[in-house]
Amino acid sequence: MKELLKNAQDFKIIPNNFKSSGAFNITEITDNEIKAKLILIDEKELEDYPIGSNVEVFGVNALGLLYFETKILSREGNNISLKMTQDYSIIQRREYSRVGFNQGQVIFKDIPNEAILNIEDISAGGIKLISKMPLEIDKYYDIEIKLSSNMIIECSLSPIRVSETNYQGQKAYTISGKFVNLENADRIVLVQYAFKIKMEEQNKEND
Repeated sequence: MKELLKNAQDFKIIPNNFKSSGAFNITEITDNEIKAKLILIDEKELEDYPIGSNVEVFGVNALGLLYFETKILSREGNNISLKMTQDYSIIQRREYSRVGFNQGQVIFKDIPNEAILNIEDISAGGIKLISKMPLEIDKYYDIEIKLSSNMIIECSLSPIRVSETNYQGQKAYTISGKFVNLENADRIVLVQYAFKIKMEEQNKEND
């Protein structure tokens, strides 16, 4: 595990309150703990990182996305200590889950907002949407993905499939597209977002 951490980068940490997710840089690794400095997290969000609470961590290495759950051992300001674990997963690109997208917003910078009728689903690889107008295959469209008020991802969308459909009685187009120019750290956030939605769906089924 120590070698995996040393060779990884773009670490993201997710507390129980997903909206307080942020990034960190590792400062030291020992047999028992991972010492790090939280970045891009304000004082209010730090309240969601109490000592003893569980967090999820993602990082990027040559094998894929490194994922593990751990516990906060100590925290002083933005300096944090996490419990070392040997229980981890490597998430490959083919394992990206598609989930419904009803808790956020996708904004196209060069297309009127009213042209996008619905976002059908999203994954760390791309989205499927319903549009009043057809988009050009392989063209890059600059977009913003708003997962929450403080979690905004900027990248481009390249349509790979466009087909005519009927949406609520009107002619429309189903468009499947892949993300391009997406930062590794932002891809991690999208993977975690999908995990959270899947978990919520499973919990509802079990209620």
